[in-house]
Amino acid sequence: MKPNKTKYLRRAILAGLAGSVMMATSAQAFEFSSESGKWWGSFDNFLSYGASMRMEKRDDDNVAKSHFNPFISAFPPAAQEDATGRYSANADDGNLNYDKHDLITNVVKITTELDIHYGENYGGFFRATYFYDFENEGNPKLSETAQDFVGSRLRMLDAYIYGNWDIGDNSATVRLGRQVVSWGESTFIQGGINVINPIDVSALRLAGAELKEAFLPVDMIWGSMSLTDTLTVEALYMFEFEQTDPDPAGAYFSGNDVATPGGNGLVLGFGLLPDIPTTNVLRAPDNFAKDSGQYGLAFRWYAENLHQTEFGFYYLKYHSRLPYVSAIAVRNSSAVSGNYVVEYPEDIDMFGVSFNTTVGTWALQGEWSYRPDQPMQIDPVEIIFSHLSPLNALIPQSANRFYSQLGDSQAGDFIKGYEELGMHQMQFTLTKAFGPNNPFGANEWIVLGEFGATYVPELPPESQLRFAGSGSDTGGGADQLNGSLRNPLTATKGFATDFSAGYRLITRIDYNNAFGSAFTLSPRVAWAHDVEGYAPGPGGNFVEGRKTATLGLAATYLNQWSADLSYTFLFGGGRHNILHDRDFIAANIRYSF
Repeated sequence: MKPNKTKYLRRAILAGLAGSVMMATSAQAFEFSSESGKWWGSFDNFLSYGASMRMEKRDDDNVAKSHFNPFISAFPPAAQEDATGRYSANADDGNLNYDKHDLITNVVKITTELDIHYGENYGGFFRATYFYDFENEGNPKLSETAQDFVGSRLRMLDAYIYGNWDIGDNSATVRLGRQVVSWGESTFIQGGINVINPIDVSALRLAGAELKEAFLPVDMIWGSMSLTDTLTVEALYMFEFEQTDPDPAGAYFSGNDVATPGGNGLVLGFGLLPDIPTTNVLRAPDNFAKDSGQYGLAFRWYAENLHQTEFGFYYLKYHSRLPYVSAIAVRNSSAVSGNYVVEYPEDIDMFGVSFNTTVGTWALQGEWSYRPDQPMQIDPVEIIFSHLSPLNALIPQSANRFYSQLGDSQAGDFIKGYEELGMHQMQFTLTKAFGPNNPFGANEWIVLGEFGATYVPELPPESQLRFAGSGSDTGGGADQLNGSLRNPLTATKGFATDFSAGYRLITRIDYNNAFGSAFTLSPRVAWAHDVEGYAPGPGGNFVEGRKTATLGLAATYLNQWSADLSYTFLFGGGRHNILHDRDFIAANIRYSF
């Protein structure tokens, strides 16, 4: 098999985007060996300090209406609609906890890697990371659970052993333990083929974050074997279930105070009632997926006669890494006698095909994935109204009753919050590295663009069943102005659409020995734009009109010191982009030893 040269370029760009451009070399590592020479290895450490700050004033319309007027529920519908704020108190804790020019993170972090070899064919790799955030550890605005994710944390990441063998004319590799396995050709857009490992989202938010610290290893056995000179097979079996760690409730980037770590209550009343814990619907114990039943198979075929293209063919059975919200209907006349449940659907099938080739001097990668049984979150309003529907027996006025597309429930019924539908996802990436003869007079100029789309051909019409997209705080049914007093305003946008798409662009320029010094300077620009539609939740890729722009400058010194400064603008998408008012600046410095 030919090596995949284009993946190096994408890894380099991703490192630059994350603000970590220093690449450690073996000369900087502490190396050791046994007297016999059978054992040898290296010990690498990466120490960093970083901080980030909010640079934009809070948009009051991104905060619950009751925050500004606790009696707003007593006002007529027109006055409620005109009042400042949004129709939800379940997504604003992070926005309220940080004002303009507040520090978001103020963190010191160390990551340690141990690479051990025994002979030519055996070894082990181990990685651990620890951070302490002086801003968020002990922050009284954050729950203890939230602080466990953004305050301080020691985490063992990779921990596996491996062996390499020759079997006749073919070679084989087996790894056993906690590890990261990357499939497919995606670069920025998630949810395609590369879903084996969950993500620690909070780790990505830290100034100076690295991808290797964010992808969470899973305990598994993985093997690869060359069948011919052009065909390789991979197989894996996972021994445990691990979920993605989203931003915890109350953290700066959190847009969900209900189904995230530290979110223990759901506020009823569409943001028109004060957030009083004793009047909230409580979270029942989470329903985690089983550890067994996750496995996959992949084939990679190198077709030299087809423009030296590498094709990949994949199958994976796995459990959802993302949380879904279901409910238990009220058990008595109290509106808070029910519960909501966070759960992780099991036995998702993923089929995928990828390619990696060159077109002229451009590298072209792409993938297509299909899930015949992808869980899709039903609009939470429909779940809540069905959860409250047993109260209808006590409500004589029809306008005051709770109507849901899921129908009425009986007291204590379990209400599944998702449906399984077929989903296609397509992604294409173009990469180009320009040498010294570029218009910027740099040593290298790298450009990368990725386009992605999600398609759900059998998504039912909104009149039949609405699915969660982004920012649909109220229901899509009748409202106070046309006979249904429980829904304050009919939502017309923000529900999941059958098609959604967007693109990502990044460019980076490298100046080696800048101004005659030992520094390498690397300015970069990144741009993201969701062009059309609302991808199904949770974790959908696209929110129509949402945009992100980042300007950054990285500097490295003697391949041992690095520093980075960046400014990120978050805008577009209107009220459906929950983070549109959270621009931030980030800086970090890093030392390798």
